Amino acid sequence: MNYAAADVKRLREETGATFADCKSALEEAQSWEEAIKILNAKASRKAEKMIAAGRETKQGGVFSYVHHNNSVGVLLELNCSTDFVARSESFRQLANELALQIAGTNPKYVNYEDVPAEVIEQARQQLLEDPSMARVPEHKREEVIQGKLKKLFGEQVLMMQPWIRDESQVVGDLVRKVIAETGENIVIRRFCRFALGE
Repeated sequence: MNYAAADVKRLREETGATFADCKSALEEAQSWEEAIKILNAKASRKAEKMIAAGRETKQGGVFSYVHHNNSVGVLLELNCSTDFVARSESFRQLANELALQIAGTNPKYVNYEDVPAEVIEQARQQLLEDPSMARVPEHKREEVIQGKLKKLFGEQVLMMQPWIRDESQVVGDLVRKVIAETGENIVIRRFCRFALGE
């Protein structure tokens, strides 16, 4: 793809990727959209690598959000590996976005793995008793059940929820993007949502 320096700058502003990565993506891609996909894939691989490294995440902060009419409030503990990242603008912006997401959507769990086994088993039994499951071939039934369970709990699991500012992304993508940007693992440790009268 033919590009100019202004295109590299625009791509950097749009994606937050490095100059070299933007230049490389524009050289490799056939279109602007493809360059963005290349950068997103690279960021996702980098984030997965940081998560898999398993470094301790004992730095970070406790962040709060209170809705303008004081009817909803959130406390969120967000952790990273170093205080340098904890003080960064992207980390603090992520914390604000997550607190706003929690206030607006009221999730119950951070990750799918946090859903208690008995809750999943109860939902699984209800799915098995559903008459429409009889039409699903036996060898595909488990796959269908897993898909339905993930969809069912997707609204209750913060990392699986569509991001309120851009529903084409889930919250987990937003977190992975900041992980790739900072080069450090970031973990949502816990949160608490308060609503007036609840």
